[in-house]
Amino acid sequence: MSKSAISVLIFGIYLAINGLLLLFVPNLLLTSLRIEPASEVWIRLSGILLMAIAVYYFLGAKYEIIVVLKATAFIRFTIIIFFTAFVLLELVSPNIIIISAIDFIGGAWTYAMLKKEGHFKGT
Repeated sequence: MSKSAISVLIFGIYLAINGLLLLFVPNLLLTSLRIEPASEVWIRLSGILLMAIAVYYFLGAKYEIIVVLKATAFIRFTIIIFFTAFVLLELVSPNIIIISAIDFIGGAWTYAMLKKEGHFKGT
């Protein structure tokens, strides 16, 4: 497995763990980030979606689907923009930036590995 695929696989594990937390004990994750506890079903649905996305990460990594690996990197770069907007609009605690920073760093790791492996033109 290439280093770029390993980075996506590891991030898929991270997504699956967070998905399981949101599905079964959502307030454990939320309160650790100083986000108000949730009692609505949407937070658990978010957990299911994270686990579903993790499956795509696992498959993209396992089968070295380069277009998927590239997409994961670029998508993770954008999360910080959206989460920062949510903070600026006072919709959520600034602590959510921690999650978006993890996404950004993970995306940068995958991008760097893809570039090193020659998956971008001109490299």
